[in-house]
Amino acid sequence: MTGRRIAFDARYINDRYHGIGRYAYRLLEALVSAAPQHTFVIFRGQGRDSRFDWDALAGRANVEFQPGPWPLYWPQEQLNWPGVLRRSRADLFHSPYFVTPLLSSIPAVLTVHDLIFDRFPLYMPWGWSRPYYRLLMAWGIRRARRVIAVSQATATELGHYYRISPDRVVVISEGADPTFRPIADSHESQSLRQRYHLNRPFIMTTGARRPHKNQARLVNAFARLAGDIGHDLVFAGPPDERFPDQARLAAQHHGLNGRVKFLDWVPEADLPGLYGLADLVVLPSLVEGFGLPALEAMACGTPVVASNGSSLPEVVGEAGVLVNPLDEDELTGAIGRLLHDAGLRQRLSLVGRQRAALFTWENAARQVLQVYDEIFE
Repeated sequence: MTGRRIAFDARYINDRYHGIGRYAYRLLEALVSAAPQHTFVIFRGQGRDSRFDWDALAGRANVEFQPGPWPLYWPQEQLNWPGVLRRSRADLFHSPYFVTPLLSSIPAVLTVHDLIFDRFPLYMPWGWSRPYYRLLMAWGIRRARRVIAVSQATATELGHYYRISPDRVVVISEGADPTFRPIADSHESQSLRQRYHLNRPFIMTTGARRPHKNQARLVNAFARLAGDIGHDLVFAGPPDERFPDQARLAAQHHGLNGRVKFLDWVPEADLPGLYGLADLVVLPSLVEGFGLPALEAMACGTPVVASNGSSLPEVVGEAGVLVNPLDEDELTGAIGRLLHDAGLRQRLSLVGRQRAALFTWENAARQVLQVYDEIFE
């Protein structure tokens, strides 16, 4: 295919957008490597990013950086995009989130991760933001030539909420970063234990503490097991100030403050080691767009217990234990069975790593490039 100029909206690569930012950076990194014939015009924003190596991207011959309109989401952004894109001479625009330039005529590709704002409208506490979000999402979907969904679960919800024709939706899974692998360095592991005061074996869960993560039920299940196991329960991820911290409240209710640890924000570089130290990762979410923590845990060789709903079965397959996230008896039983069965944990560690190896950013980039090719045909 003839080389094209691909505009990529990288304004979401900042510390505020944890999962979206990682998706955007890793996909962009893989696209730049896989398609040297294309020039990637990368629009950066003003948000602080402490996680990714921008200098490595800047050193690539097929990369150009340009400032993107700011602030995100406001109407003036839409007014500015047409001129910005015209000056960039872009042939195609790819947004890794739900906002696209609505007034520009160049073809657009949109990635949709989840429909959590549609399922949980209270996540947008300002009344005006809900119809505005729906408007931006609906117009963006209508405007895009192709919509990439990161899971079949998200693709199905797109059809339900926005009546998009299935032939315009392409399911392309996310990948696990190569940094997520078993850690063989015992000194590194010991350093992490000391830094985070993890003196006992532990069960881990990750993600911001929000209602759809279903973390109070996890604490309740742990409380039923705590007297029979020597493990702590560790939360890696910050609270969300919009909502009561249900996990912390549940820990206080059960008198488990010494056994349930809240690490809040964890630097990207520490996550693989923490996954590797955990005996088990539990993800009982009610809804996920993809379920990257499950994939990362499996890549690190850590057994996973996950919800049997939403997108998580697509990621975990038969390489983990799937449970009804609303059934605390089932959740308690799965955790207890795994903690008491070292052979089962060892088997799941092996098959989990094998399954995780199927999900790579290189594969994702190849599929995205095929989407670009189809638009230009």
